[in-house]
Amino acid sequence: MKSRISLFVLAVCIATGAHAQIKIQHFPADTKWALHLDLKALNESQMGLFIRQSLDENAMRGLVSLQAMSGINLTNDVDSLVVCGKGNVQTGGVMYAYGRFDVQKLTAFAGAAKEYQNKAFGERSLLSWSDRGKRTSLCFIDPTLVVLAQEEGLVQEAVGIIDGKVAGMGKDGPFGKVLAHNKDCFFALQVNNLADFSGTNPQLQMFKQAEAVMLEIGQMAGTNGLELALAIKAATPESAQQMNQAAVGLQALFQLQAAQNPEVAAVAQGVKVSLQDNFVTVNLKMTEEMLKKQVQARVEQRKAAQVRRAERKAEADQAAQQEQKKPERPAF
Repeated sequence: MKSRISLFVLAVCIATGAHAQIKIQHFPADTKWALHLDLKALNESQMGLFIRQSLDENAMRGLVSLQAMSGINLTNDVDSLVVCGKGNVQTGGVMYAYGRFDVQKLTAFAGAAKEYQNKAFGERSLLSWSDRGKRTSLCFIDPTLVVLAQEEGLVQEAVGIIDGKVAGMGKDGPFGKVLAHNKDCFFALQVNNLADFSGTNPQLQMFKQAEAVMLEIGQMAGTNGLELALAIKAATPESAQQMNQAAVGLQALFQLQAAQNPEVAAVAQGVKVSLQDNFVTVNLKMTEEMLKKQVQARVEQRKAAQVRRAERKAEADQAAQQEQKKPERPAF
């Protein structure tokens, strides 16, 4: 069976061992957005345990299959994934994966991909392959860090910065909070160029009036649950006022859907929206009980969809059988 290795699959396959140190000076000085998924913090939290216990059979089979192929247990071995970029979301970015690597085994794993290449890159090797019509490049920095992207030039630039040949971000750079390890924060995203970052993506057009955004998701204090904090900086107080009104209106719209979707309405009820100068903040807390209801609702929706698909298939099969049983029209 031919292996199809995607950017994300290989990224989550390569980190094992203790939490590696993320150094802010390893990232480009002109970085405009950065995302940090701290999987070690998640796996060691109450919420991480809840998520593992909530995985369905398909997800469990996927984890088992991935471990069988790579020899890596994602639940315990992945530390951090950082993705950063300079342009909009369509142009992509560079991914940094932190942990410890079995370079030989994972190189062989990548070697099964389509159009695989392994070429010398200074004292290192630059691996590349094709997946679904897109090229991906990867370089193992050392046993604790690997860099990969869909553009070879971005990987080469990142390696130059890490080796100190190209100036990177300063220690007091604007992304220090996002890149820091925080045991209570699993996910952090900061974007400093909202208009450019949105590009032509229709789902991000509402952010074009903003200058910057910070999103953090982590462990709720005092009890098991998730806490979400979103801060949006608008260009002017007037723009901030408009965003605040839009957020409040969206919250009210979800609350009005209590009869059709009570779980979403309950979540919307707990949202707190506030406005101060050019900043709009949205805070949301979801307890474990609320999350269980959300998970159960999704399970029931999936089961209902499976039943509908089975019913449609049975009707189609029955119609086909009846068509076959029709007597042939006599020839004249």
